[in-house]
Amino acid sequence: MKIVHIIGSLSIGGVQKFILELSKTSSLKNYNHEVLCTFLSKNSYFDEYEKSSIVVKNFVFSRPSNINIPYKVDVLLRKISSSLFFFRFWYYLLKSDINVVHSHIHSNIISQILASILSGKRVIWTIHGEYTIRPYTRFLIKILDTILSNKKFHIIADSEAALLSSLNYYKNKLLKNHIISTGININPFLIKYDIASLRSKYNFKKDIILIGSTGRIVWQKGYDQLINILEKYTFDTVKFHILIAGDGSLREQMIKKVEEKKLDQYISFIGNIQNIPEFLSMLDIYIQPSITEGYPLSVLEAMAAKLPIITSNAGGLDKMIEHDINGWKYEARNIDELFEILKLAMNSSKKKLFNLSSNAFKKINIENNIENIAKVYNSIY
Repeated sequence: MKIVHIIGSLSIGGVQKFILELSKTSSLKNYNHEVLCTFLSKNSYFDEYEKSSIVVKNFVFSRPSNINIPYKVDVLLRKISSSLFFFRFWYYLLKSDINVVHSHIHSNIISQILASILSGKRVIWTIHGEYTIRPYTRFLIKILDTILSNKKFHIIADSEAALLSSLNYYKNKLLKNHIISTGININPFLIKYDIASLRSKYNFKKDIILIGSTGRIVWQKGYDQLINILEKYTFDTVKFHILIAGDGSLREQMIKKVEEKKLDQYISFIGNIQNIPEFLSMLDIYIQPSITEGYPLSVLEAMAAKLPIITSNAGGLDKMIEHDINGWKYEARNIDELFEILKLAMNSSKKKLFNLSSNAFKKINIENNIENIAKVYNSIY
């Protein structure tokens, strides 16, 4: 069987990593996997995909901008190219030996669905995260969802929040067959690292409480709230530092704001890192202050690393974390509540932190093991 995954780009992200890990599982490793990228970008995961024998191709929605031709002509050509995406995609699928089209994005989803169906392919659409879809698009999806059987068109979301934010007509439906959580390979997070050496590498002493996060530096992740808290509140005599690993459109803006507010002794944006398990191993607490969210792989990784976790209740996080059971949870955007939880976490006993992190690990080891998630996807493919 051959499966083509439709994604935005190969830039570092949870979806890209999830597809890569799925392809390595015992249930799915014998399938032929192909990835079509609909946006041109830095191919951060290209080498990893190549090592796993995953063919990667660019299949953009629209031709890239050309500064060497008049602006209006360029705009017109890009509009024509975009409008022809359906026909280009349909023709590509028609000539291919692909059996299943698995889309992981919502852009141009109607064209993706119709091109797949009309070329005789089965189409699966996984919704990763909370998105608002235009009413007209939602109406067309509802029609297709009604008239097509699950054997031709199947909608999946990584959380109930993600599904209902995009397709609110599912509100009173049985959701069991439409929710498949993100999976994770926990083995890399069980490796023991030299924490003292790692802290020395980043110039942090043993007595500093390290709070960290990994993710794209975009507004949805809410990292600006951490800067606002540091500007508004003081943490008495507690020695701590917040490390944010990742890149994104707002990273430079965040760094500039930290410098302007003279907060660099408390928070750093260190860019992309190569070894996430290693990075997480030196942290004391993990934080995810998201404004909107699906079922983030980054939090699953922190749970696998046996870290006590602080998250907002945005999207799928509300179901991932049970407050004071396997982590701490606060109302999204409420920085006053987040401040109180940060203080609580930094002053908690080792026993309390151990209990929270142990419960988190037990949860994902059962519910989010990548091999178990792959079996569910295999039953759908």
